[in-house]
Formats: sequence, structure tokens, C-alpha cells
Amino acid sequence: VISAIPALVIVTIAILLLPIVIVTFEWSLFHILSILYIIYGIAVVVVNRKGILNVLKRIGHAIPLIDRMMNEKNFRFRIFMYWGTFISFLMLIFYIIACYVYDSFWFGALAGYNLIIMIIRVVMSRQDFYYKRKGYTGEKLHLKQLKTFRWVGVSILLLNVVIGGMGLLMTFENQYFPYNAALIMSIAIFAIYRFVTGISNAKKFSENKNKIFSASKILDMIIGIMAMYTLQTTLLSLLPDNHKGRFYANLIVGIVVFFISLVIGIHMVSTSTKEIYNIEK
Repeated sequence: VISAIPALVIVTIAILLLPIVIVTFEWSLFHILSILYIIYGIAVVVVNRKGILNVLKRIGHAIPLIDRMMNEKNFRFRIFMYWGTFISFLMLIFYIIACYVYDSFWFGALAGYNLIIMIIRVVMSRQDFYYKRKGYTGEKLHLKQLKTFRWVGVSILLLNVVIGGMGLLMTFENQYFPYNAALIMSIAIFAIYRFVTGISNAKKFSENKNKIFSASKILDMIIGIMAMYTLQTTLLSLLPDNHKGRFYANLIVGIVVFFISLVIGIHMVSTSTKEIYNIEK
């Protein structure tokens, strides 16, 4: 166990090394040692997480914006919604560039997917801001949030049909491309980040009475699942052409992802519609 400050320095260096390794990756001594150091940095975080968190909390309380995030739950949720929109924007740019470089239909579809996700997030953020500015409270506020929650559920269902169709087209037409190591590592890091944060948020979404925040967390979970599917399709592109394992893996996992999103979307629409009916009758 290392004291908090040295542990924080080790982790910071590991974070700074990460983009360098991704962008310039090759099988060299420097890159191998850098990857080992990054793994060591992750281990340091795990072992010294309490001490590091205490140091970060002290730093956070000294910064007004972060202090407010730590003390006000609703403000923190709103910041996370804006952060999710920003991440979707970055991934949109990433997939547009990847689509252009690799002339990949799949990356073009993912760019469109992230564009729609970003639009959904912007609409949710604007409606949350609008309801707050109008001063809605109590049952009226809850009704408005439920309608936004239902709209997000409908959007997930429509988006699921489109992305499912594109996934089937890519699978059956065997549209795969040889991707370089830097691209694969970038997608892997994003996928793991999205999956972990999405599942973590999914456990908490029912705890918040604000249905817009709940919808945002459910959306995070779906994005995380979709990110892992994207990672799988990218890794399977390394297999030889016409490899049966690649076809069946993408088909089976794609169907599972499709039905998970379908069930979540139907659940959001049905539960919110029932609540809206009970309030309005």
C-alpha cells in the first residue's frame, strides 16, 4: 500500500501515458513497458482507492463547482447528463473519422447512432432545464418528466430497429475491415468505460424520482452494452475472411443486444404510459 499522494502521482503518469501508447502503438520495448506501467497504475488505484478518494475529496471541496457537485445530488446528475452529451459528441467525431479512413459502413452507422444519442441527450437536458425554469413542482413536474421518459423509450425502440438492421446487413454481407492496433485499443477503452459506467448507473436509476435522470441512466446502460458489441465486432475483424465463428458470434450477440434494448424500451414506454394514465384520469 502506497500513501495517497505518491499513488496519485503514479496514476496521473499512467493516465498521461495512455493516449501516447494508443496513438503510437507498436510492439516495442517502450510500449510494452508503458502498458505494464499502466496496469501497475490500475493496481495502485485498486489498492489505494480510499486514500486517493480522500485526497481528491479535499481538492474537490476547495473548488466551488466540484464542491457543489459533491453536495447537491440533482446538480451532479445534470452535470453527468451534459458530460454524457459531450462524450457522445466526441465518439461521433471519432466514428466519422474512422468511417472516412476505413470506408466502413459499420463505422458510418455508429456515427449516426451516436448523433441520434447526442440529440436525445440534448432534448432531455433542454426539457429538464425548461421544467426547472418554469418552476414546475409536485404532480405536474412528475407528469412532464414521465412524458419525457416515455419519449426516450420510444426513441430507443426506433433506434434499436435501425441499428439492428444495420448490424444484420453488416453480418450477412460480411462487411469487415482490417483495423490497426491504435483503433482497436481506442474502441476497447471506450467500450469498457461505457459498459462499467452504464451498469453502475443502471443500479442507481430507480433511486432517483426525477424520471429524466432515470432515462439518462438507462440510456447510459444501453450505450454501454452497444459499446461492448462494437468492441466485439472490431476484434472479430482480426479473424480470417469467411470465418464461421465471426459470423455466428456477431449474429448471436447482435440478437441478444437487440432484444435487451427492445425489452428496456418497451418497459420504459409501458410503465410511463400507465403512470401517466393514472395521473391524468
